[in-house]
Amino acid sequence: MSVHPLVAPVEDVLPSAAQLRELAARDGIDAATTVLYRSVLESPIHGPFVRRIEEISRRTRPAAWDLDADLVIVPGGFYRENPSSGADGRLVREEAAKLGCPTDLIPLESTGTLRQNAAIILDWLRARGERPVILASLSKGGADVKVALAQPGAAAAFRNVVGWVNLCGIMDGTPMSAWLHSQSALAVLVRAYYRVCRLSLEFMDDLRYGPGSPLDFQLPLPAHIHMISVVGFPLREHLTNFIARRCHQVMTPLGPNDCGLVLADFCAQPGLIYPIWGADHYLRPKSDVRQLMVALLRYLAEELQ
Repeated sequence: MSVHPLVAPVEDVLPSAAQLRELAARDGIDAATTVLYRSVLESPIHGPFVRRIEEISRRTRPAAWDLDADLVIVPGGFYRENPSSGADGRLVREEAAKLGCPTDLIPLESTGTLRQNAAIILDWLRARGERPVILASLSKGGADVKVALAQPGAAAAFRNVVGWVNLCGIMDGTPMSAWLHSQSALAVLVRAYYRVCRLSLEFMDDLRYGPGSPLDFQLPLPAHIHMISVVGFPLREHLTNFIARRCHQVMTPLGPNDCGLVLADFCAQPGLIYPIWGADHYLRPKSDVRQLMVALLRYLAEELQ
């Protein structure tokens, strides 16, 4: 879980999306990705948090869970049909269980729309009772939580949510939604594959990127929720999967990306950011994620005591 050894001084303010696009066009996408990554590490907000997580991860044995709160998974798309993707949060739940932290999962519709799943989240939280909750959302699950927070009555439903670990959440949509609906030969093949598997991609329309899209609004995060966002910062050399390389290439005109998210937008979200050098949208390689989740949970336990 070590951070990449880049230590050149950079400005404390994170560069804007426009600045990163200009840099990528001039010096290449890898240079722009490196600059943004350095900026996060040197940020007076995110840098100390990253170092704190690194310190916690080096402890010989993590302390047992002593926080009066449960970890609740908000799964990603196709989590029932394709659990091997990690979208069901099984890996996260396993690490929480080792600490003694109780876990649960909100039974979202695997290919549900944002509004359908937002309603499920709100109903589930209302029925939960008074026990504190830490949410852990994965990919599209982050978008579902964002929309849930924007619904009437959200303040009451989220009153017992004390923390939120946002794992590669599609908070502002993804440019890959438009690509998936394009006439690109690969996109046509992907759509055909999902049709053969009888899997609907209709929910991808909800994940459109840009002005006027369903996710084109500021996240209304309540002040009492400690939000942590985890995202990968891959260079082209890190992408060994053909689909990942193609997605990264499609998104390159928009600047640094993890093959699904525009990193400048992701880093503009409220809360704290933990960047993973060399990881893609699915946080591959996943060998580091277990240790990271333990450290993040211990951090929240210490902060929320």
